[in-house]
Amino acid sequence: MKALVQILKWALITLLAFTSFNLFISPEYKVERSVEINVPAYIVYEQVTDLYQWENWSFWWKNDTSMITHYSGAKRGLGAKMDWIDSDGLKGALEITSCSLDGMETQLNFDSFPVAYGFWKFDTINRGTKVTWGIKGEMSFYSRFMTLFFDKMAGPDFDKGLAGLKLVCESIQERKID
Repeated sequence: MKALVQILKWALITLLAFTSFNLFISPEYKVERSVEINVPAYIVYEQVTDLYQWENWSFWWKNDTSMITHYSGAKRGLGAKMDWIDSDGLKGALEITSCSLDGMETQLNFDSFPVAYGFWKFDTINRGTKVTWGIKGEMSFYSRFMTLFFDKMAGPDFDKGLAGLKLVCESIQERKID
């Protein structure tokens, strides 16, 4: 009986400590990375707004070759959608909610996480385009502690994706917009 009281006491202390800890953590998170790509913005725009092209440069498709992807909605740009199931059974969905030659916004849904919002910025620079890719969102109260690790968890994947995008875009011969 004494052991049970000790276990309950320490479980309550742990719960109170965890709850108190989460009170001081912002529920908001934001992860973003940038790269300079030596092509005009419209070439980057064509690659990013065409979800069928993501498997050519995105780290996630190269990391999980058995991922199953389904496309719907518009072929590219506003309203284009994709959903997927990875090799671990995790389901996700992404929809382009706005886009222009200046940038793009997406809505990202995973089975067990709150909605996240992706964003892309295309800034013209001397030698091409500065591309910024990021994600932002809000976590529930008991998940707030995860926001402390988002940059370290997602940042390297964004870096690898942008490196792949740079490689693909710079290999495309410059051409005029239709």
